[in-house]
Amino acid sequence: MPDKAKKKNDKKGKREPLVVHEYYTDCTKPDMLYGALVRGPVSSGTIVGISVPELPEGYAFFTARDIPGKNAMRTLASETPIFCTERVSYFGEPVGIIVGPDEEAVYELTSKIEIEFDSATVESALRSVAKGYALPAVTLPKEKSESKKLLKIAHAMHIDDPADTSVPLAKESDDVLEKESEALAEHTVKAREVVAERTVKTGCFLSEGKVKALFKNADHTVSGTWVQNTVQPSWPETNGAFCFTENGILTVFAPTQWPLYLKSALSASLKIAEDRIVIKGTNTSGHDANGMWRNATLVIQASLASYLTGKPVKLSLSREEHKTFMKPGVAVSIACESAVSKEGDILATKISIEADVGYCNPFAQEIVDRLAIASCGVYDIPNILISAKARTSPSSPTSVFADIIDAQAFFAIENHLQQIAEHINMLPPELRIKNMRSSSKERAMPFTFRTGKALGAIANAVKMSDYNRKYAAFKIDAAEKSDSLDTFFALPIRGIGSACAFGGSGYLNNDLVTEKQKVSVTLEEDGTVTIHSPVPSATISDIWTKLVSSLLKVPSSAVSISPEEQGGNDLPTPSSIYGNLSITTQLLHQCCTELEKKKAAKQTLPITVKKGLPPAIKKLWNKENFSGVPFYTSSFGCAVVEIELDPYTYKERIKGIWITIDCGQVLELRAAENTIRIAIQQELAQLVKGETILCDGVHISFVQSDSPPSQIGNLVHSIIPAAFSAALSQALGFCIRELPYNAETMHPKTQNLSGENA
Repeated sequence: MPDKAKKKNDKKGKREPLVVHEYYTDCTKPDMLYGALVRGPVSSGTIVGISVPELPEGYAFFTARDIPGKNAMRTLASETPIFCTERVSYFGEPVGIIVGPDEEAVYELTSKIEIEFDSATVESALRSVAKGYALPAVTLPKEKSESKKLLKIAHAMHIDDPADTSVPLAKESDDVLEKESEALAEHTVKAREVVAERTVKTGCFLSEGKVKALFKNADHTVSGTWVQNTVQPSWPETNGAFCFTENGILTVFAPTQWPLYLKSALSASLKIAEDRIVIKGTNTSGHDANGMWRNATLVIQASLASYLTGKPVKLSLSREEHKTFMKPGVAVSIACESAVSKEGDILATKISIEADVGYCNPFAQEIVDRLAIASCGVYDIPNILISAKARTSPSSPTSVFADIIDAQAFFAIENHLQQIAEHINMLPPELRIKNMRSSSKERAMPFTFRTGKALGAIANAVKMSDYNRKYAAFKIDAAEKSDSLDTFFALPIRGIGSACAFGGSGYLNNDLVTEKQKVSVTLEEDGTVTIHSPVPSATISDIWTKLVSSLLKVPSSAVSISPEEQGGNDLPTPSSIYGNLSITTQLLHQCCTELEKKKAAKQTLPITVKKGLPPAIKKLWNKENFSGVPFYTSSFGCAVVEIELDPYTYKERIKGIWITIDCGQVLELRAAENTIRIAIQQELAQLVKGETILCDGVHISFVQSDSPPSQIGNLVHSIIPAAFSAALSQALGFCIRELPYNAETMHPKTQNLSGENA
């Protein structure tokens, strides 16, 4: 839709100022072209040629050879190709972009471009498809019938007939097959390369013999593997970009969360000076819409087409493309095994973390480190072994999302605690409290978290929900029904579960947090106040405004936020990765306190106060030993979920959710509650495959505290899934180890009480 706010140039030739749109898809300009990506149809293979039909007038096709600068963008310590040049590394890897004036015609043309592969490299991948494998790690068949099947697949995927190449498919020798098999095996090993790892050992795990003896002599040994692979839907728009060049200035509208990085990547690929690039950040369509860095690839691809054609270009992924190639986060599997005493003391725990980061992920080390830190939750276990690894795979690149990283670890450890409680016949809240330490000096763990009044938060959630009574009653009901799963019952099947977690803010393992985190406040001559900081969300802006208004005793209308002093919104890294807003809020509080003192001392206006983190903060965390206080501040939350299943259909219904949070001083109660309720609705939309569970009974409570405020946005994502799966496990009578829950494949009749498939 054309932007009605834009008017024609006046007689003096002046242009109207550029309008920043809420969504990049709203942007439009005369003679605009639409873009569509041409993608590799296999997960592995060497490209030997690309056949492009004669394109209609006004249409163009560009590949890596058309890029004037680097065909790669550097992210942290890794490089990612803009377009594939020779070997396809994952299914759907872009090999080029088609642009033209008609969007439907552009997408039709993508299917007419034929990508020719060397048969020796692509045939193995095709055999994998034919045999139903996701990865090309299979034994190569020799039968002609298989060859014919592969030919059909090849034609369907627009690949030239392998029989026409130098190695005929139907007449292969054993030697050729063996060589292909060896080449395939080598590629598969590379595809599963370990790109990041972290190992943490304490106590008896420093001695192999002591470990075996401890687990052998323990009263109970409990183990399980957990997978949380939920994906929050993103409805407003798919990923992409709109860009154009005027007067030598490249302007980009895109849902980027990292403008500084995007500008640098564009400059390197297009050989354009950074001061000739303007980035206009648009709505990100949710926290997981563009993956921090992956949007940059789309921006460069669209900008290249605009740069070469001289016309505005809009590249917008289809809904299927966005769903397939822009998946949020990484797939993680976490195995836990603990030695437990009959009194409920967790003596030792072994935790193995396996993360699949796809073709590449510049934040792989960050991910495994954060998973390792969160994998033991808030508990103090004297002997631990944490082994975390990130491996590549022939799938699209992945990214990092603060809301999900820690949540996957909490899902595993909280379910594991629930499993231990069931095994030793102990109330889960009692088990949790028993294995926590109120004093950080007594902790045996290498990680210390400032979680405030954690024990009080657990006690309050238990009291609000009447957890202990319901847990005991539902457990008795489950025991009576466990021997007769084939019988229908008139009464609903009930279950209740609990979980707790910390929410870390200001990740101290990254130097950017301690060195770049600064804020300044100016009290102007006219009595107004200016906060010099990158402009946060509307909710945080409102909180900051009320905080400054309260501390400096000025009306809210007199407070404004300006990014000028900090160089705009161009942060070294996206603040959402490290949870820096709580740090900024505390620094803002310190600035206002000092301003009030200077104001009382009758200092001449304007007065500016700047604050940053003191150097001593770095000493809280030991990067070499990977130990200490990993977060500047930590909030704490405990959730209880009560679930009810229809005895005939096993349809889920949540009867109530109770949450207690200690996040320090709550500056805006209503905004905090709304944040939690929105996060709960996001979780309820993804817990069960193909369903959105409703819950009207949400009860939220905050622990009274005078401590500095800390962030709460990620807490709900860390505690609701684990509490839900624990409640569902109790109701069904077997352990739910994976989310989203699939009611069709996990029906009670297909399970035994140990939680394994019957």
